[in-house]
Amino acid sequence: MDDELDLVVIGAGPGGYVAAIRAAQLGMRATVVERDELGGVCLNRGCIPTKAMLRSADLFTTMQHASDYGVLADNVRLDYEAVVKRREKVVKQLTGGVGSLLQGNNVPVIIGTARLDGRSIVVTAADGQQQTVAARNIMLATGSVPATPPIPGADGARVIDSDGALLLDHVPASVLVIGGGAVGSEWANIFHSFGASVTLVEMLPTLLPVEDEDMGKMLARSFSRRGISVHTGAKLLEILDADDGQKLGVIELKDGQQTRVPAEYVMIGIGRRPNTAGLGLESAGVMTDRRGFVEVDNQLRTNVPNIAAIGDLTGKQLLAHLASHQGVVAAENLAGHEKAMDYRVVPSCTFTHPEVATVGLSEVAARDAGYDVRVGTFPFQASGRAMTYGETEGMVKVVSESKYGELLGMHIIGANASDLIHEAALGIRLEATLDDLADTIHAHPSLAESIHEATLAACGSPIHLPPRRR
Repeated sequence: MDDELDLVVIGAGPGGYVAAIRAAQLGMRATVVERDELGGVCLNRGCIPTKAMLRSADLFTTMQHASDYGVLADNVRLDYEAVVKRREKVVKQLTGGVGSLLQGNNVPVIIGTARLDGRSIVVTAADGQQQTVAARNIMLATGSVPATPPIPGADGARVIDSDGALLLDHVPASVLVIGGGAVGSEWANIFHSFGASVTLVEMLPTLLPVEDEDMGKMLARSFSRRGISVHTGAKLLEILDADDGQKLGVIELKDGQQTRVPAEYVMIGIGRRPNTAGLGLESAGVMTDRRGFVEVDNQLRTNVPNIAAIGDLTGKQLLAHLASHQGVVAAENLAGHEKAMDYRVVPSCTFTHPEVATVGLSEVAARDAGYDVRVGTFPFQASGRAMTYGETEGMVKVVSESKYGELLGMHIIGANASDLIHEAALGIRLEATLDDLADTIHAHPSLAESIHEATLAACGSPIHLPPRRR
């Protein structure tokens, strides 16, 4: 057994590797154990590869409409093999960067599986060889894996999840996408942009059901205009094999009627489960909730004081940037500092076309929480910058409470939404009011002006919207 380490991090995803680096910065002897590639799901099978493909999809779509901008581009076509090659190049460069960062911070990496053996021992295994590592503290950062719903036929051939979608060597002629959350919506966007016929099915009343309902409704309208068949309030009953080799999704629509949707592939993107198999939580006495996610307090500690858990494993919000922040908070607490999580200000972004980004409370959630709510909206159609950019689809929605005008939430659908949302995240964290945002000068012409105008609308004094009829 080696000398006792200060910290062993199990999992080198966006939470784990960040936690290990921060721990090293604070003077802790830290080691990371990773059974797969550095960077976890985010860098290898999630955020980064899908965004690389979305960039290709956006560029392909833009070039198909280049004449709208006075640019003539003939014979525009897709080279899917080149799309995949570029995607893998980006992934390789970033995962290599993670390795360099860990090495530069003197954080060794053990490649292999890991399991707990009590509360202070981690047993790693690789190529049939075991290694026992003693640690004063352990951090669990093993993430999540796609969940397979209990639907007849969901385990059949050509029924894939998001990981399987990345393994495709061609663009399917048709795809039935189950789940209208971020994963399903992004893949529906990618497949359709590349030329596939796409049907998107969501069981709840709107797409992106965890976001403000206006965002999901507008995204559904946008998808429908582009030719994606969208069914909300609908449920997949079973998946059959058709005589012609196609898959058949049996869908119950919101009016109770059934329809059968043929597709070359069915992609299921409706949830993830914690990656705890073989982790040995029982050996250490680490408690989980009824869904299997590890229970943590606001400092990311489990019920075992020297064991922390971060990222998807905690079941909070399954977002890479949240995992990274949790990793920092957990490392600082294990190093003896006092830091707590603030889940009010976690931005959530969906990289469809148009993008969707939200932070804070939705209008419904704010009302349900008992606030007297004030709302302001501003459409991108009225934005000079959006017009010049050629992206007028979308809006900004500001949610505040009425008494003091404190900002409670902001919801954006439109170009660059994922970049614009951080003004609101900072505003909520600093308890900014509508007056604070309204008195902040926003550059012209910019998309950020739409935030300013939505704020003025919430104040009842929009400048670039016609006055309401009395």
